[in-house]
Amino acid sequence: MNLKPQRIGLLWYLNVHTPPPYRGQRCQALLYPHMLLLSWIAPGGGRGIVTLDLLNCTEVRSVPSPMHPTARDDVGTIAARLQSEAAAVSPGGGEFGDAGLMETLCPFQLLYSDGVDRLGTESARERVRWVSAIWFVTCSTHSS
Repeated sequence: MNLKPQRIGLLWYLNVHTPPPYRGQRCQALLYPHMLLLSWIAPGGGRGIVTLDLLNCTEVRSVPSPMHPTARDDVGTIAARLQSEAAAVSPGGGEFGDAGLMETLCPFQLLYSDGVDRLGTESARERVRWVSAIWFVTCSTHSS
């Protein structure tokens, strides 16, 4: 069976399954009815791949941006601030998008009974599109 992605684009993924300090990873994202596939070129070569399960996702929700006062202590905000600060002092400006991450990140979350996955886009409009698309495929999958 050859499934076509429902949506393709760029997302930021905060991998909290690695040792801190956590950092957002800019990824190529492919949305399928049962999963969100994220991939990127890893520092030093190779490819990083993460598959997020949508069959067990209980909720998709937008959350306050890192610049919002209520997000100050959020792990995603802390990671974005550290990446932005590191890029500001790096001779090359850090990896693509790192320098303005604190100002541009529009985060959202996938909730599960045992945890949360943190994602983000670079504009509010893109966040609405991704949240809607994920919500649509999870609703379609759960109602089948």
